[in-house]
Amino acid sequence: MNEVIFSEPFSEHRRDQINLVTVGGSISFDIRGNECFLFPTEEARNEYLALKSKGEEGRVGK
Repeated sequence: MNEVIFSEPFSEHRRDQINLVTVGGSISFDIRGNECFLFPTEEARNEYLALKSKGEEGRVGK
């Protein structure tokens, strides 16, 4: 059985990395050796994306 991998591109932004750890994710490497954000579940990835978009909304208004 193939394992599903939930990932997002790596970000150097500190807030993105804090959000990653908050949802239980980690920094890993893809098959090409590039850094990426890895999530244990689809729900964790979706929660990270929600936190990230919420943070970006705050940055736009300032």
